[in-house]
Amino acid sequence: MKKLITVEEVRRIKEGGENAIYVDSNVLLTPGAKDLASELRLEIRYGSKVEQAVKEKLQGLPVSGDVVSRIVKEVIEAVTAANMAAPQIVKECDPGGIRLIRGGSVTLDRFDTGVASDKVGIKEVLSKTECPNLATGFMDIEKSSFDWTLGYDEIDYIIEGDMDITVDGNTYRGHAGDVFFIPMNTSITFSSPNYCKFFFTAYPANWQELSGKK
Repeated sequence: MKKLITVEEVRRIKEGGENAIYVDSNVLLTPGAKDLASELRLEIRYGSKVEQAVKEKLQGLPVSGDVVSRIVKEVIEAVTAANMAAPQIVKECDPGGIRLIRGGSVTLDRFDTGVASDKVGIKEVLSKTECPNLATGFMDIEKSSFDWTLGYDEIDYIIEGDMDITVDGNTYRGHAGDVFFIPMNTSITFSSPNYCKFFFTAYPANWQELSGKK
């Protein structure tokens, strides 16, 4: 069965930072997807990603069986490594805007608290194109604490573990199933005595800019 590239898939490719769509004999590109690719300035390249990379590497080189074999091997290894290093969030997308995000596919990146030894992770799960008004994602904290001033409203739903929020000398401990609301312009300390994972929603969506966190 051929892979169908739709309008939604084109948007996902663009949001993932790609600048081209690769179309080979196993891929069908819908007319709407083709029009959107042109609108978003995504180049349509005919042939697989590996084939295109091999052609680029072979330009200007004397062609021999050994050279081609070596370059094909290098390209396949590079593409495989890139795919393994950048796991994709699995989503089911409705044309009307509904998104179903498979939580098990979300891998958190390191969140820089300013202290190298802190173990804090984060991953936003919706782009600003998908959800322009809210920032949403997962965070976890492992035996760490950090100070933070929120320039936005935030709601945190604790999925597992225990999370402490300290404000004005008072500490509130939330457990799995609990929800924190933190209003804009509040200075707090996030921490966990063991481990916690939570889902956050922040308004407005540009929370990083409002917190001076680029």
